Amino acid sequence: MDIEAFAKLLQFSISPIALISGASLLLLSITNRFGRVIDRSRALVRELESHAGTAFKEEHKKQLRILLTRSRYLRDAVLFLIASVFLSALMIMGVTAQVFLGWEFKLTVLIFLSLSVFSICAALAFLFLEVSAGLQALKLEVHRHI
Repeated sequence: MDIEAFAKLLQFSISPIALISGASLLLLSITNRFGRVIDRSRALVRELESHAGTAFKEEHKKQLRILLTRSRYLRDAVLFLIASVFLSALMIMGVTAQVFLGWEFKLTVLIFLSLSVFSICAALAFLFLEVSAGLQALKLEVHRHI
């Protein structure tokens, strides 16, 4: 292994590593949101089971439906982010094979890059849908007080 090949590998690996870092930060944020959705769902289910919130039973059921939708959006966002990280890792493997073994993976690496960026965009779209659904639940909750 010569130093020039190693320097070339590092140079070509910067973009996939940046994608992995960005996707990982988004993944951390989304899993935190997912935990909050689960906690809120469990609290609403406990209220419904204890019959303490009978005056707001239908409202709680609507909120649970919204929370279920939000959890699906977050799950899809997580799926796309994990796909992006996986594709970025494949890019690094392709670049490594290209630099050290001389195999031609330029088109493959470009396809992996495109799919990785697309996956991040799709995850952001699902995150936007989840935030919109969260606002819908908030409106439902505060509507009776305004």
